[in-house]
Amino acid sequence: MSDYKQIFSNMLEDLKKKNSIDIANVVKAFHFAEEKHSGQFRKDGTPYIIHPVEVAKILEERDFNTDVICGALLHDTVEDCNVTIDELKSTFNHQIAQIVDAVTAIRKENFLPDSNNIFTDTKDFLKQAVEDSTYQKLISIGKNNKFGFYIKFADRLNNLSTIACFPKYKKEAKILETEKWLIPLAKLLKSRYFYYKLTNGCFCVRHEDDKLFFEYLDKYINNMSSYTEQLKNSLTYEINSYLRSTKHTLNKIEIVPKTPYEVYTAISRHFFTNKLSSVKESNFISVPIFDIYIILNEDLTDNLKNLYTLLSEFALKDEFKIIGVDKDDLENLSLKIIDKMHNLFDVSMLSKKQYTELQNGTTDGTDIDALDETIAGGVDADYITVYTPKNKAIKIPAKSTVLDFAFKLHQDIGFSVLYAYINDSPNKSPIYTRLHNGDKVEVVCKLDSFNMNQNIAELRWLAYCKNESTLRTLIKYFERKYT
Repeated sequence: MSDYKQIFSNMLEDLKKKNSIDIANVVKAFHFAEEKHSGQFRKDGTPYIIHPVEVAKILEERDFNTDVICGALLHDTVEDCNVTIDELKSTFNHQIAQIVDAVTAIRKENFLPDSNNIFTDTKDFLKQAVEDSTYQKLISIGKNNKFGFYIKFADRLNNLSTIACFPKYKKEAKILETEKWLIPLAKLLKSRYFYYKLTNGCFCVRHEDDKLFFEYLDKYINNMSSYTEQLKNSLTYEINSYLRSTKHTLNKIEIVPKTPYEVYTAISRHFFTNKLSSVKESNFISVPIFDIYIILNEDLTDNLKNLYTLLSEFALKDEFKIIGVDKDDLENLSLKIIDKMHNLFDVSMLSKKQYTELQNGTTDGTDIDALDETIAGGVDADYITVYTPKNKAIKIPAKSTVLDFAFKLHQDIGFSVLYAYINDSPNKSPIYTRLHNGDKVEVVCKLDSFNMNQNIAELRWLAYCKNESTLRTLIKYFERKYT
């Protein structure tokens, strides 16, 4: 049995153990993809079908549903095999077809430049314009079907792990694309797993020649493996004993090595170094190398307080000493502890549901829906919420002005805006006024004798806008007007 068939067989067994529904559709998607990719090979000479199977396996291990797994198996069939979205819709279902559509790249020959978009000058920069448009499509569809983002994350993780045969400039281009689009999207979705895996994938490719650091880290983790297993068993016993007097029950304990990126980031902060080559074996004992997740079956009202009580007041108080609170790049809090062997850990206690959301992310409370799919400069931006006079909430990038808000409402409003009333003030605010989170904004426009919006845009407006979408629209307008 070839490798990809073994991987798929293992995935099916896992799905059966989890009592996943519609496993038959996963088998159907596998055979469909296997047939369509027949005769195709990757750059390293392996059969192409290995790639979608490995992408599907990443998502299956993260407990995504069978529609997402099917989408992963089929994600390159439209782009590379002349399959149509309608064919996927009729063969499988609308959800799977939409997921595949979200991650299907726009072909150069099918690319249609937007006359309002200054970033689609096709003569010299076609490749960049197509890349931007491909991600704009992903964001646009992703607002209605978030699973497309996750397939793109898993797809890029697999690509980064199999990129060794590419020349250096292509590797760097792939890293920059990942840092521009995918890592910010993973951060926006609050997915700890994909954020750190993608960040680490870029880090490992970029530092593939610094082998000593990775060898030191692997050696340290391997040497700790028997100890962490004993620690896990000890924690399980002690926590179960403690939980008998509470309404909570333990689901499992996971002790997970941090990524090389996380370890190096911690070392560089602790020792004030910015060179990977300067890291020594002894540095590893000064930073947390493992995350400990105490996962309960029930929800907790105050995770950190409960964990602090468990570690400082009950059976574990002799095992660990709490030395602080840590915060990761996604603002997740954990307790930093040191054990009797002077090993450092970051510890979290969560419910099973909370743990899944921590690792895979959630759309609740995120700014995904506020993303402007016309952007070309990436998605790593902060957002504020501004309200219309009828209290409709509209999210716009932080530092946006009245002019930016007007264009967000409608292009005709943007070109005709005169001023605004902010927070029911009787005073007029000029269009360059910067807006803040929670502002209520009433835009006043210039109208002609027929009560239609009148275009009054001036060149100086270019200095008034802080939103890239507004700037792009104005530049294109003045370019047509004065050339």
